[in-house]
Amino acid sequence: MTSTEYTLPSSPTRYFVASAIWAAVIIPLAWLSSTFLSIPGAFGAGYFWLPQMAMPTGAFFLGPWGWLSAAVGTFFGGMLAGSPLLINIAQNPIPAFLANALLFWLLLKLFRVRVGEGLLERQQRSATSIIAIVLGTVVVAVVAGFFIGQATEALGISSRWGYLVVFLLTVPAWYILGVPLNTHVIGALAAIIISSIVSAVMGAYAWATIGQMGPSAWTIVFPGWALGDMVAGSLAVPLMWTINNEMKARGLSWTS
Repeated sequence: MTSTEYTLPSSPTRYFVASAIWAAVIIPLAWLSSTFLSIPGAFGAGYFWLPQMAMPTGAFFLGPWGWLSAAVGTFFGGMLAGSPLLINIAQNPIPAFLANALLFWLLLKLFRVRVGEGLLERQQRSATSIIAIVLGTVVVAVVAGFFIGQATEALGISSRWGYLVVFLLTVPAWYILGVPLNTHVIGALAAIIISSIVSAVMGAYAWATIGQMGPSAWTIVFPGWALGDMVAGSLAVPLMWTINNEMKARGLSWTS
């Protein structure tokens, strides 16, 4: 194998390596979420499903390789978290591949979304600063979600308000990253919402059947799953916009 395998635009080797790295990023995110934050689980459960930041992003830039990395990453993350094999397969790689990755990619095509469109030139940032901003936002969102979960339980009020609060905490990152509000961004957000709902349906069904929760899965797992995917997935949108040029420069833009 020559070095050109890694440098040629759209090289299969390039996408394979990138997808392996992407899966390696998703694994600890899935492990952390499944261990400490997942529904049913600890406080802040569905407020911010961490892998959902990475899965749509990989799905867009890496195409089928990204869909595969979503499945592999969430499966091994769930396995490390100690999820029983059958429920792990049903709630992680299947929804991740079919809904959070493949369906999201198809919806972007259907809505004719042009990722990166309208990004403010004066606010385009380096990869290091983008990572720092996103990581800072994630930490704030997760920590806030943890304490919101405690507070809502102590007060005996609906925890659903926590999703709105955590989402609002991520909004400043959009401005800092220079991401506009245009039809393409709205289309990407619509794709996040639809694919999150479909993923939550699959997850709730898995818990209702294999997880033996019965009908309660639709009132406990489904809403938290859907809203948590939406909140975390909404942060994937500015991430996609801000790394678009970098990914294209590296020959990692499946749709271009």
